[in-house]
Amino acid sequence: MTGASGFVGRNLLEDLKEDYRIFAIARRSQQECNVPVHPNIAWIRADISDKASITRALREIQTAGSADYFLHLAAFYEFAGEEHPEYYSTNVLGTSYILELSAKLNLKLFIFSSSLAACSFPSEGNSVDESSPADGNHIYARSKHKGEELVRTYAINHRACIIRFGAIYSDWCEYPPLYVLLDKWLGLSWQRRLLAGRGQSAIPYIHIRDIISFYHILLQNSHKIQSGQIFLASTAGATTHERLFQQATRTFFGKEHTPVHIPRFIAAFGLFIMDFFGKLINKRPFLRPWMYHYIDKKLTAQNSATCRSLGWSPNPRHLIEARIPFLVERMKSEPYVWQMKNMVAMRRVAARPDFSIYTTLSEAEDEIIERFIGRTQTLLNTDGYPGLQSKNPSELLWFYKLLFRLVLTSIHTNNKLLIQNYFEISGISRLEAGFSSEELVTLLRSLNDVIIGYLDHNKNVQPFRHRFHEYVSMPIIFGIDEIEHQNTIFEQHRSTRESAIETEIKASGGNNRKLLEETIWNCLVHRR
Repeated sequence: MTGASGFVGRNLLEDLKEDYRIFAIARRSQQECNVPVHPNIAWIRADISDKASITRALREIQTAGSADYFLHLAAFYEFAGEEHPEYYSTNVLGTSYILELSAKLNLKLFIFSSSLAACSFPSEGNSVDESSPADGNHIYARSKHKGEELVRTYAINHRACIIRFGAIYSDWCEYPPLYVLLDKWLGLSWQRRLLAGRGQSAIPYIHIRDIISFYHILLQNSHKIQSGQIFLASTAGATTHERLFQQATRTFFGKEHTPVHIPRFIAAFGLFIMDFFGKLINKRPFLRPWMYHYIDKKLTAQNSATCRSLGWSPNPRHLIEARIPFLVERMKSEPYVWQMKNMVAMRRVAARPDFSIYTTLSEAEDEIIERFIGRTQTLLNTDGYPGLQSKNPSELLWFYKLLFRLVLTSIHTNNKLLIQNYFEISGISRLEAGFSSEELVTLLRSLNDVIIGYLDHNKNVQPFRHRFHEYVSMPIIFGIDEIEHQNTIFEQHRSTRESAIETEIKASGGNNRKLLEETIWNCLVHRR
Protein backbone atom coordinates (compact mmCIF):
# COMPACT_ATOMS: atom_id res chain seq x y z
CA MET A 1 0.00 0.00 0.00
CA THR A 2 1.45 3.32 -1.07
CA GLY A 3 0.14 6.47 0.61
CA ALA A 4 -0.16 4.51 3.87
CA SER A 5 0.25 7.66 5.97
CA GLY A 6 -2.66 9.47 4.29
CA PHE A 7 -6.27 9.72 5.44
CA VAL A 8 -7.51 6.71 3.46
CA GLY A 9 -4.32 4.73 4.00
CA ARG A 10 -4.35 5.06 7.80
CA ASN A 11 -7.99 4.01 8.03
CA LEU A 12 -7.50 1.06 5.70
CA LEU A 13 -4.46 -0.11 7.68
CA GLU A 14 -6.46 -0.03 10.88
CA ASP A 15 -9.23 -2.12 9.34
CA LEU A 16 -7.23 -4.59 7.21
CA LYS A 17 -4.31 -5.32 9.53
CA GLU A 18 -5.92 -8.34 11.20
CA ASP A 19 -6.69 -10.06 7.89
CA TYR A 20 -3.67 -9.21 5.72
CA ARG A 21 0.07 -8.85 5.99
CA ILE A 22 0.61 -5.30 4.78
CA PHE A 23 3.70 -3.59 3.40
CA ALA A 24 2.88 0.05 4.15
CA ILE A 25 4.85 2.50 1.99
CA ALA A 26 5.00 6.19 2.90
CA ARG A 27 7.36 9.16 3.09
CA ARG A 28 6.45 9.87 6.69
CA SER A 29 7.56 7.68 9.58
CA GLN A 30 5.08 5.40 11.32
CA GLN A 31 5.49 7.43 14.50
CA GLU A 32 4.85 10.77 12.76
CA CYS A 33 1.50 9.71 11.30
CA ASN A 34 0.38 7.87 14.47
CA VAL A 35 0.04 4.42 12.93
CA PRO A 36 0.42 1.87 15.74
CA VAL A 37 3.05 -0.85 15.47
CA HIS A 38 1.39 -4.14 14.56
CA PRO A 39 2.89 -7.56 13.69
CA ASN A 40 1.11 -7.54 10.33
CA ILE A 41 2.35 -4.09 9.27
CA ALA A 42 5.84 -3.69 7.81
CA TRP A 43 6.47 0.05 7.44
CA ILE A 44 8.72 1.02 4.55
CA ARG A 45 9.70 4.66 4.08
CA ALA A 46 10.07 5.47 0.41
CA ASP A 47 9.31 8.26 -2.04
CA ILE A 48 7.49 6.96 -5.12
CA SER A 49 8.80 9.88 -7.19
CA ASP A 50 12.37 8.70 -6.51
CA LYS A 51 12.98 5.58 -8.60
CA ALA A 52 15.94 4.41 -6.52
CA SER A 53 13.92 4.78 -3.32
CA ILE A 54 10.85 2.90 -4.53
CA THR A 55 13.01 0.25 -6.24
CA ARG A 56 14.60 -0.56 -2.88
CA ALA A 57 11.17 -0.73 -1.27
CA LEU A 58 9.74 -3.15 -3.82
CA ARG A 59 12.89 -5.25 -3.77
CA GLU A 60 12.40 -5.66 -0.02
CA ILE A 61 8.78 -6.71 -0.63
CA GLN A 62 9.94 -9.30 -3.15
CA THR A 63 12.52 -10.61 -0.70
CA ALA A 64 9.91 -10.88 2.05
CA GLY A 65 7.55 -13.02 -0.01
CA SER A 66 5.98 -10.54 -2.47
CA ALA A 67 2.31 -9.50 -2.37
CA ASP A 68 -1.08 -10.46 -3.80
CA TYR A 69 -2.59 -6.99 -4.06
CA PHE A 70 -1.15 -3.54 -4.63
CA LEU A 71 -3.18 -0.57 -3.38
CA HIS A 72 -1.70 2.52 -4.99
CA LEU A 73 -3.13 5.36 -2.86
CA ALA A 74 -0.22 7.79 -2.97
CA ALA A 75 -0.98 11.02 -4.80
CA PHE A 76 -0.30 14.73 -4.58
CA TYR A 77 -3.20 17.15 -4.26
CA GLU A 78 -3.56 20.61 -2.79
CA PHE A 79 -6.14 23.35 -3.22
CA ALA A 80 -3.96 26.22 -4.43
CA GLY A 81 -4.81 25.38 -8.04
CA GLU A 82 -1.23 26.06 -9.15
CA GLU A 83 1.09 24.06 -11.42
CA HIS A 84 3.05 22.37 -8.65
CA PRO A 85 5.82 20.08 -10.00
CA GLU A 86 4.79 17.30 -7.64
CA TYR A 87 1.62 16.69 -9.66
CA TYR A 88 3.88 15.27 -12.36
CA SER A 89 6.64 13.78 -10.20
CA THR A 90 4.26 11.91 -7.88
CA ASN A 91 1.01 11.36 -9.78
CA VAL A 92 2.52 10.58 -13.18
CA LEU A 93 6.21 9.70 -12.89
CA GLY A 94 5.75 7.98 -9.52
CA THR A 95 2.87 5.93 -10.87
CA SER A 96 4.95 4.87 -13.87
CA TYR A 97 7.72 3.66 -11.52
CA ILE A 98 5.22 1.77 -9.38
CA LEU A 99 3.67 0.04 -12.39
CA GLU A 100 7.03 -0.89 -13.88
CA LEU A 101 8.31 -2.40 -10.65
CA SER A 102 5.06 -4.04 -9.51
CA ALA A 103 4.98 -6.05 -12.75
CA LYS A 104 7.65 -8.23 -11.11
CA LEU A 105 5.51 -9.03 -8.05
CA ASN A 106 3.11 -11.45 -9.78
CA LEU A 107 0.10 -9.65 -8.29
CA LYS A 108 -3.46 -10.89 -8.28
CA LEU A 109 -4.66 -7.30 -8.74
CA PHE A 110 -3.22 -3.78 -8.96
CA ILE A 111 -5.70 -1.19 -7.61
CA PHE A 112 -5.15 2.41 -8.72
CA SER A 113 -6.78 5.25 -6.81
CA SER A 114 -8.12 8.06 -8.95
CA SER A 115 -10.89 10.57 -8.36
CA LEU A 116 -14.19 11.78 -9.73
CA ALA A 117 -12.48 15.18 -9.69
CA ALA A 118 -10.48 13.93 -12.68
CA CYS A 119 -13.65 14.16 -14.78
CA SER A 120 -15.18 17.28 -16.28
CA PHE A 121 -18.33 18.58 -14.60
CA PRO A 122 -21.25 17.32 -16.70
CA SER A 123 -23.83 19.59 -18.28
CA GLU A 124 -27.05 20.32 -16.39
CA GLY A 125 -29.11 17.18 -15.86
CA ASN A 126 -26.30 14.76 -16.78
CA SER A 127 -23.89 12.77 -14.63
CA VAL A 128 -20.48 11.11 -14.65
CA ASP A 129 -20.28 7.33 -14.46
CA GLU A 130 -17.77 4.51 -14.89
CA SER A 131 -17.50 5.16 -18.63
CA SER A 132 -16.82 8.90 -18.33
CA PRO A 133 -13.36 10.03 -19.46
CA ALA A 134 -10.89 11.63 -17.06
CA ASP A 135 -11.00 14.88 -19.03
CA GLY A 136 -11.00 17.60 -16.38
CA ASN A 137 -8.97 20.78 -16.99
CA HIS A 138 -7.61 21.19 -13.47
CA ILE A 139 -3.92 20.32 -12.98
CA TYR A 140 -4.87 17.47 -10.62
CA ALA A 141 -7.37 16.12 -13.17
CA ARG A 142 -4.75 16.17 -15.90
CA SER A 143 -2.24 14.31 -13.75
CA LYS A 144 -4.83 11.65 -12.87
CA HIS A 145 -5.79 11.34 -16.54
CA LYS A 146 -2.18 10.45 -17.34
CA GLY A 147 -2.06 8.06 -14.39
CA GLU A 148 -5.19 6.27 -15.60
CA GLU A 149 -3.70 5.98 -19.10
CA LEU A 150 -0.62 4.31 -17.63
CA VAL A 151 -2.77 1.85 -15.69
CA ARG A 152 -4.85 0.98 -18.77
CA THR A 153 -1.65 0.18 -20.66
CA TYR A 154 -0.40 -1.91 -17.73
CA ALA A 155 -3.78 -3.73 -17.60
CA ILE A 156 -3.19 -5.22 -21.07
CA ASN A 157 -0.71 -7.71 -19.61
CA HIS A 158 -1.42 -7.51 -15.86
CA ARG A 159 -4.64 -7.46 -13.85
CA ALA A 160 -5.50 -3.95 -12.71
CA CYS A 161 -8.49 -1.75 -11.97
CA ILE A 162 -9.15 1.96 -11.36
CA ILE A 163 -11.09 3.41 -8.43
CA ARG A 164 -12.50 6.93 -8.68
CA PHE A 165 -13.25 8.34 -5.24
CA GLY A 166 -15.89 10.85 -4.33
CA ALA A 167 -15.05 13.49 -1.69
CA ILE A 168 -14.03 11.38 1.31
CA TYR A 169 -14.90 12.60 4.80
CA SER A 170 -15.37 11.24 8.32
CA ASP A 171 -17.46 12.16 11.35
CA TRP A 172 -14.56 14.50 12.19
CA CYS A 173 -14.85 15.99 8.68
CA GLU A 174 -11.17 15.71 7.56
CA TYR A 175 -12.06 16.95 4.09
CA PRO A 176 -10.57 20.46 3.82
CA PRO A 177 -13.20 22.21 1.62
CA LEU A 178 -16.05 20.96 3.83
CA TYR A 179 -14.15 21.93 6.98
CA VAL A 180 -13.62 25.47 5.65
CA LEU A 181 -17.30 25.81 4.77
CA LEU A 182 -18.51 24.59 8.18
CA ASP A 183 -15.99 26.77 9.97
CA LYS A 184 -17.24 29.81 8.04
CA TRP A 185 -20.98 29.09 8.30
CA LEU A 186 -20.95 28.18 12.00
CA GLY A 187 -18.37 30.73 13.17
CA LEU A 188 -18.29 34.48 13.69
CA SER A 189 -17.05 35.40 10.22
CA TRP A 190 -18.79 38.22 8.37
CA GLN A 191 -19.06 35.71 5.52
CA ARG A 192 -21.08 33.19 7.56
CA ARG A 193 -24.34 33.67 5.60
CA LEU A 194 -22.78 34.06 2.17
CA LEU A 195 -23.25 31.44 -0.54
CA ALA A 196 -21.60 31.88 -3.92
CA GLY A 197 -24.02 32.01 -6.84
CA ARG A 198 -27.29 30.18 -6.25
CA GLY A 199 -25.70 27.84 -3.71
CA GLN A 200 -25.92 24.98 -6.20
CA SER A 201 -22.24 24.05 -6.28
CA ALA A 202 -22.36 20.30 -5.63
CA ILE A 203 -20.14 17.23 -5.43
CA PRO A 204 -20.70 13.62 -4.30
CA TYR A 205 -19.42 12.81 -0.80
CA ILE A 206 -18.58 9.41 0.64
CA HIS A 207 -17.89 8.44 4.23
CA ILE A 208 -14.59 6.78 5.08
CA ARG A 209 -16.52 3.78 6.50
CA ASP A 210 -18.02 3.19 3.07
CA ILE A 211 -14.56 3.40 1.48
CA ILE A 212 -13.39 0.68 3.87
CA SER A 213 -16.38 -1.54 3.09
CA PHE A 214 -15.76 -0.91 -0.62
CA TYR A 215 -12.17 -2.20 -0.39
CA HIS A 216 -13.24 -5.22 1.62
CA ILE A 217 -15.73 -6.25 -1.07
CA LEU A 218 -13.32 -5.38 -3.88
CA LEU A 219 -10.60 -7.62 -2.44
CA GLN A 220 -13.04 -10.44 -1.80
CA ASN A 221 -14.27 -10.27 -5.39
CA SER A 222 -10.93 -9.51 -7.03
CA HIS A 223 -11.07 -12.70 -9.13
CA LYS A 224 -14.27 -11.46 -10.83
CA ILE A 225 -12.91 -8.07 -11.86
CA GLN A 226 -12.09 -7.41 -15.50
CA SER A 227 -8.64 -5.98 -16.03
CA GLY A 228 -8.85 -2.26 -16.72
CA GLN A 229 -12.31 -1.95 -15.14
CA ILE A 230 -13.27 1.40 -13.58
CA PHE A 231 -15.29 1.68 -10.36
CA LEU A 232 -16.85 4.68 -8.61
CA ALA A 233 -16.33 4.62 -4.85
CA SER A 234 -18.90 7.30 -4.30
CA THR A 235 -22.50 7.98 -3.44
CA ALA A 236 -24.92 8.62 -6.27
CA GLY A 237 -25.94 12.19 -7.08
CA ALA A 238 -24.33 15.26 -5.53
CA THR A 239 -25.01 17.42 -2.46
CA THR A 240 -25.25 21.19 -2.90
CA HIS A 241 -23.71 23.85 -0.70
CA GLU A 242 -27.18 25.20 0.02
CA ARG A 243 -28.33 21.81 1.34
CA LEU A 244 -25.25 21.52 3.57
CA PHE A 245 -25.74 25.10 4.80
CA GLN A 246 -29.35 24.41 5.75
CA GLN A 247 -28.55 21.26 7.67
CA ALA A 248 -25.45 22.64 9.39
CA THR A 249 -27.11 25.87 10.59
CA ARG A 250 -30.25 24.04 11.75
CA THR A 251 -28.17 21.57 13.78
CA PHE A 252 -25.83 24.19 15.24
CA PHE A 253 -28.23 27.08 15.92
CA GLY A 254 -31.51 25.21 16.29
CA LYS A 255 -33.02 26.74 13.16
CA GLU A 256 -32.01 27.20 9.54
CA HIS A 257 -30.35 30.47 8.68
CA THR A 258 -31.32 32.22 5.51
CA PRO A 259 -28.31 32.39 3.17
CA VAL A 260 -27.32 35.51 1.26
CA HIS A 261 -26.66 34.55 -2.36
CA ILE A 262 -23.80 36.41 -4.02
CA PRO A 263 -23.94 36.66 -7.83
CA ARG A 264 -21.24 34.61 -9.50
CA PHE A 265 -19.30 37.56 -10.95
CA ILE A 266 -19.26 39.35 -7.56
CA ALA A 267 -18.11 36.16 -5.81
CA ALA A 268 -15.33 35.78 -8.38
CA PHE A 269 -14.23 39.38 -7.81
CA GLY A 270 -14.22 38.77 -4.05
CA LEU A 271 -12.03 35.70 -4.43
CA PHE A 272 -9.48 37.70 -6.46
CA ILE A 273 -9.47 40.57 -3.95
CA MET A 274 -9.05 38.32 -0.90
CA ASP A 275 -6.27 36.39 -2.59
CA PHE A 276 -4.51 39.59 -3.66
CA PHE A 277 -4.40 40.99 -0.12
CA GLY A 278 -3.53 37.55 1.23
CA LYS A 279 -0.43 37.54 -0.95
CA LEU A 280 0.57 40.96 0.39
CA ILE A 281 0.55 39.76 3.99
CA ASN A 282 1.86 36.28 3.09
CA LYS A 283 -1.31 34.63 4.39
CA ARG A 284 -3.36 33.50 1.42
CA PRO A 285 -6.89 32.24 2.10
CA PHE A 286 -8.00 28.69 1.41
CA LEU A 287 -10.55 29.89 -1.15
CA ARG A 288 -8.69 30.79 -4.34
CA PRO A 289 -9.66 32.54 -7.60
CA TRP A 290 -9.63 29.31 -9.65
CA MET A 291 -12.61 28.05 -7.65
CA TYR A 292 -15.01 30.53 -9.23
CA HIS A 293 -15.09 28.33 -12.35
CA TYR A 294 -17.06 25.76 -10.35
CA ILE A 295 -19.68 28.05 -8.80
CA ASP A 296 -23.15 26.47 -9.30
CA LYS A 297 -21.69 23.51 -11.17
CA LYS A 298 -22.64 19.97 -10.14
CA LEU A 299 -20.39 16.91 -10.31
CA THR A 300 -23.32 14.50 -10.24
CA ALA A 301 -22.28 10.84 -10.02
CA GLN A 302 -24.04 7.71 -11.24
CA ASN A 303 -22.53 4.62 -9.59
CA SER A 304 -25.08 1.94 -10.53
CA ALA A 305 -22.63 -0.14 -12.60
CA THR A 306 -20.21 -0.32 -9.66
CA CYS A 307 -22.97 -1.32 -7.25
CA ARG A 308 -24.19 -4.09 -9.59
CA SER A 309 -20.71 -5.39 -10.36
CA LEU A 310 -19.51 -5.64 -6.76
CA GLY A 311 -22.74 -6.03 -4.85
CA TRP A 312 -21.79 -2.94 -2.87
CA SER A 313 -23.56 0.30 -2.09
CA PRO A 314 -22.95 3.14 0.38
CA ASN A 315 -24.74 2.73 3.71
CA PRO A 316 -27.70 5.17 3.89
CA ARG A 317 -26.61 6.00 7.46
CA HIS A 318 -23.35 7.33 6.04
CA LEU A 319 -24.81 9.77 3.52
CA ILE A 320 -23.53 13.31 4.08
CA GLU A 321 -27.07 14.53 4.74
CA ALA A 322 -27.38 12.00 7.59
CA ARG A 323 -23.89 12.67 9.02
CA ILE A 324 -23.91 16.48 9.17
CA PRO A 325 -25.47 16.42 12.68
CA PHE A 326 -22.64 14.14 13.84
CA LEU A 327 -19.99 16.42 12.36
CA VAL A 328 -21.55 19.52 13.91
CA GLU A 329 -21.88 17.85 17.32
CA ARG A 330 -18.21 16.83 17.30
CA MET A 331 -17.29 20.37 16.31
CA LYS A 332 -19.28 21.71 19.30
CA SER A 333 -18.44 19.06 21.91
CA GLU A 334 -14.77 18.40 21.16
CA PRO A 335 -13.48 21.55 19.45
CA TYR A 336 -9.79 20.92 20.16
CA VAL A 337 -9.80 17.42 18.65
CA TRP A 338 -11.90 18.75 15.74
CA GLN A 339 -9.36 21.47 15.01
CA MET A 340 -6.38 19.15 15.40
CA LYS A 341 -7.71 16.51 13.02
CA ASN A 342 -8.69 19.03 10.38
CA MET A 343 -5.48 21.04 10.62
CA VAL A 344 -3.60 17.79 9.97
CA ALA A 345 -5.84 17.14 6.93
CA MET A 346 -5.09 20.62 5.54
CA ARG A 347 -1.37 20.60 6.26
CA ARG A 348 0.96 19.77 3.39
CA VAL A 349 4.58 19.05 4.28
CA ALA A 350 6.50 18.69 1.05
CA ALA A 351 9.98 18.74 2.60
CA ARG A 352 10.85 15.95 5.04
CA PRO A 353 14.40 16.52 6.27
CA ASP A 354 14.69 13.20 8.12
CA PHE A 355 13.64 11.22 5.05
CA SER A 356 15.96 13.20 2.75
CA ILE A 357 18.92 12.77 5.11
CA TYR A 358 18.18 9.08 5.57
CA THR A 359 17.87 8.46 1.82
CA THR A 360 21.10 10.33 1.08
CA LEU A 361 23.04 8.37 3.70
CA SER A 362 21.53 5.02 2.69
CA GLU A 363 22.59 5.50 -0.92
CA ALA A 364 26.12 6.43 0.18
CA GLU A 365 26.63 3.67 2.78
CA ASP A 366 29.64 2.07 1.07
CA GLU A 367 31.36 5.42 0.53
CA ILE A 368 30.76 6.56 4.11
CA ILE A 369 32.00 3.24 5.56
CA GLU A 370 35.11 3.54 3.39
CA ARG A 371 35.75 7.07 4.71
CA PHE A 372 35.12 5.83 8.25
CA ILE A 373 37.67 3.05 7.81
CA GLY A 374 40.19 5.57 6.49
CA ARG A 375 39.55 7.84 9.47
CA THR A 376 40.07 5.02 11.99
CA GLN A 377 43.11 3.60 10.22
CA THR A 378 45.13 6.38 11.81
CA LEU A 379 44.02 5.17 15.24
CA LEU A 380 45.15 1.63 14.47
CA ASN A 381 48.64 2.96 13.84
CA THR A 382 48.69 4.94 17.08
CA ASP A 383 49.57 3.78 20.59
CA GLY A 384 46.73 3.98 23.11
CA TYR A 385 44.10 2.05 21.16
CA PRO A 386 44.83 -1.59 22.07
CA GLY A 387 41.20 -2.70 21.82
CA LEU A 388 40.94 -1.59 18.20
CA GLN A 389 44.36 -2.97 17.36
CA SER A 390 43.48 -6.40 18.76
CA LYS A 391 40.51 -6.89 16.42
CA ASN A 392 40.80 -8.42 12.99
CA PRO A 393 39.70 -6.31 10.00
CA SER A 394 36.49 -8.26 9.31
CA GLU A 395 35.38 -7.89 12.94
CA LEU A 396 36.06 -4.16 12.85
CA LEU A 397 34.21 -3.77 9.54
CA TRP A 398 31.16 -5.50 11.04
CA PHE A 399 31.22 -3.18 14.04
CA TYR A 400 31.65 -0.06 11.88
CA LYS A 401 28.64 -1.06 9.77
CA LEU A 402 26.62 -1.74 12.92
CA LEU A 403 27.32 1.75 14.27
CA PHE A 404 26.46 3.38 10.95
CA ARG A 405 23.20 1.45 10.64
CA LEU A 406 22.25 2.39 14.19
CA VAL A 407 22.59 6.02 13.11
CA LEU A 408 20.51 5.31 9.99
CA THR A 409 17.80 3.56 11.98
CA SER A 410 17.63 6.36 14.55
CA ILE A 411 16.97 8.82 11.68
CA HIS A 412 14.54 6.49 9.95
CA THR A 413 12.44 5.81 13.05
CA ASN A 414 12.97 9.26 14.58
CA ASN A 415 14.23 7.55 17.73
CA LYS A 416 17.16 9.62 18.95
CA LEU A 417 17.74 7.34 21.94
CA LEU A 418 18.39 4.25 19.82
CA ILE A 419 22.21 4.35 20.10
CA GLN A 420 21.92 5.06 23.81
CA ASN A 421 19.61 2.05 24.17
CA TYR A 422 22.11 -0.12 22.31
CA PHE A 423 25.03 0.79 24.59
CA GLU A 424 22.81 0.60 27.66
CA ILE A 425 22.56 -3.12 26.93
CA SER A 426 25.85 -3.90 25.19
CA GLY A 427 28.22 -1.35 26.73
CA ILE A 428 29.56 -3.65 29.45
CA SER A 429 30.08 -6.52 26.99
CA ARG A 430 31.98 -4.20 24.64
CA LEU A 431 34.26 -3.15 27.49
CA GLU A 432 34.75 -6.77 28.52
CA ALA A 433 35.66 -7.61 24.91
CA GLY A 434 38.68 -5.33 25.16
CA PHE A 435 37.42 -1.95 23.93
CA SER A 436 38.11 1.02 26.16
CA SER A 437 35.47 3.71 26.66
CA GLU A 438 37.86 6.20 25.00
CA GLU A 439 38.02 3.99 21.91
CA LEU A 440 34.25 3.65 21.67
CA VAL A 441 33.75 7.38 22.17
CA THR A 442 36.42 8.16 19.57
CA LEU A 443 34.74 5.82 17.07
CA LEU A 444 31.36 7.51 17.52
CA ARG A 445 32.86 11.00 17.22
CA SER A 446 34.76 9.96 14.11
CA LEU A 447 31.59 8.51 12.61
CA ASN A 448 29.75 11.75 13.36
CA ASP A 449 32.49 13.79 11.64
CA VAL A 450 32.47 11.53 8.58
CA ILE A 451 28.67 11.64 8.20
CA ILE A 452 28.39 15.40 8.77
CA GLY A 453 31.31 15.96 6.39
CA TYR A 454 29.57 13.94 3.69
CA LEU A 455 26.24 15.72 4.17
CA ASP A 456 27.89 19.14 4.14
CA HIS A 457 29.04 18.53 0.57
CA ASN A 458 25.86 16.88 -0.72
CA LYS A 459 23.67 19.39 -2.56
CA ASN A 460 20.49 17.33 -2.14
CA VAL A 461 20.32 17.98 1.60
CA GLN A 462 21.67 21.52 1.80
CA PRO A 463 18.20 22.96 2.58
CA PHE A 464 18.26 20.84 5.75
CA ARG A 465 21.79 21.64 6.86
CA HIS A 466 20.50 23.20 10.08
CA ARG A 467 18.93 19.81 10.97
CA PHE A 468 22.10 17.70 10.66
CA HIS A 469 22.93 18.15 14.35
CA GLU A 470 19.41 17.14 15.39
CA TYR A 471 19.22 13.98 13.30
CA VAL A 472 22.85 12.79 13.28
CA SER A 473 24.84 14.33 16.12
CA MET A 474 22.23 14.22 18.91
CA PRO A 475 21.73 10.42 18.78
CA ILE A 476 25.52 10.00 18.80
CA ILE A 477 25.89 12.40 21.76
CA PHE A 478 23.31 10.36 23.70
CA GLY A 479 25.23 7.19 22.81
CA ILE A 480 28.53 8.68 24.02
CA ASP A 481 26.94 9.68 27.32
CA GLU A 482 25.73 6.10 27.82
CA ILE A 483 29.18 4.65 27.05
CA GLU A 484 30.70 6.87 29.74
CA HIS A 485 27.97 5.84 32.18
CA GLN A 486 28.53 2.14 31.47
CA ASN A 487 32.30 2.61 31.87
CA THR A 488 31.73 4.09 35.33
CA ILE A 489 29.77 0.99 36.33
CA PHE A 490 32.41 -1.24 34.75
CA GLU A 491 35.24 0.39 36.69
CA GLN A 492 33.37 0.51 39.99
CA HIS A 493 32.49 -3.18 39.87
CA ARG A 494 35.45 -4.61 38.03
CA SER A 495 35.80 -7.50 40.48
CA THR A 496 32.13 -8.41 40.51
CA ARG A 497 30.99 -7.34 37.06
CA GLU A 498 28.40 -10.06 36.61
CA SER A 499 26.44 -9.12 39.72
CA ALA A 500 26.85 -5.44 38.88
CA ILE A 501 25.32 -5.98 35.43
CA GLU A 502 22.37 -7.82 36.95
CA THR A 503 21.91 -5.02 39.50
CA GLU A 504 22.01 -2.36 36.79
CA ILE A 505 19.40 -4.20 34.71
CA LYS A 506 17.10 -4.68 37.70
CA ALA A 507 17.54 -1.04 38.76
CA SER A 508 16.32 0.10 35.39
CA GLY A 509 13.06 -1.78 35.80
CA GLY A 510 14.05 -4.91 33.92
CA ASN A 511 13.00 -3.35 30.64
CA ASN A 512 16.40 -2.95 29.01
CA ARG A 513 16.60 -6.44 27.55
CA LYS A 514 13.04 -6.16 26.30
CA LEU A 515 13.86 -2.75 24.80
CA LEU A 516 16.83 -4.15 22.90
CA GLU A 517 14.82 -7.12 21.67
CA GLU A 518 12.05 -4.78 20.48
CA THR A 519 14.62 -2.57 18.75
CA ILE A 520 16.10 -5.55 16.91
CA TRP A 521 12.61 -6.84 16.05
CA ASN A 522 11.58 -3.44 14.67
CA CYS A 523 14.70 -3.33 12.56
CA LEU A 524 13.76 -6.72 11.08
CA VAL A 525 10.04 -6.12 10.61
CA HIS A 526 10.59 -2.64 9.19
CA ARG A 527 13.40 -3.91 6.96
CA ARG A 528 15.83 -1.38 8.47
